[in-house]
Amino acid sequence: MTRRIALSLAGSLTMVCALAAQSRPPAPQRDSPEATIRGLVLAIYGNDVASYNNLTLPHPLKSRLTTGGTVNQSKLRQLQQDPGGLQMRLERPLLFQGKEATLDANGQYPVGTTALYMIANGGQPMVVGLQRRAEGWRVDVRWWIAMTELMSGRGPAPGSPDMVIRSLLTAMLHLDRGHAGRLITDNKQLDLLFDGAPRQREPSGVLEATVEEMPLVEIEKGEFYPVPGHIVEGGSTADRKVLLGWFGPVEMPFVLRKTGSDWKVEAEPYFALMER
Repeated sequence: MTRRIALSLAGSLTMVCALAAQSRPPAPQRDSPEATIRGLVLAIYGNDVASYNNLTLPHPLKSRLTTGGTVNQSKLRQLQQDPGGLQMRLERPLLFQGKEATLDANGQYPVGTTALYMIANGGQPMVVGLQRRAEGWRVDVRWWIAMTELMSGRGPAPGSPDMVIRSLLTAMLHLDRGHAGRLITDNKQLDLLFDGAPRQREPSGVLEATVEEMPLVEIEKGEFYPVPGHIVEGGSTADRKVLLGWFGPVEMPFVLRKTGSDWKVEAEPYFALMER
């Protein structure tokens, strides 16, 4: 189970770690998600499906993350003997309704607060998203489930919101304003879309690979994520969808509108996120 998730993240996360070496906000001292993360890693190493399910949010496809798992006795014993061997790094401040969360008088974060961590334990790093629930912090497996879809070899359908997002980011990385302009809701917003773009295309192809590997999840009404300048709320209608991608350990929200039969993306300064 650990190997499947880690392998799907390896290329993009290694690249982002190299490109985005910078200080991160310190982990909170109270009501920290880190105990939940540690418990989850122990459950993975111990193939403890009951504990895994208890520490993760419900999802109809969650069992595909645990099916066929085995006990990794060596890793389990190592982590039990050396708890500090599990490295956990908070990738952005804890957020409540898209803004930095604050502790209440009881030293707890509001229900609905989200966290994003990068973790590693002597191997490839992996991204962990969490939500604060009334019963405590729980790991959000939606993006891991999306990764299994990518790994299955079934690519997104042509014209789907998923494909339109990937096509737009690829066009941006190729500095192809003409193609990008056909994929956004308002061509007059091209300058905003390309705000912060480099003068020349990055030649390695690593960023394009990260776009291909990026898991995308449709987020619901009442979920909030920031983009430069404002906050995006989830929720879908027949002509609007909101998806959140993990570009390595960077969250990228996308609002799409249906124009005729085509999905198009509302322009945002995505280079500010891709180049973190």
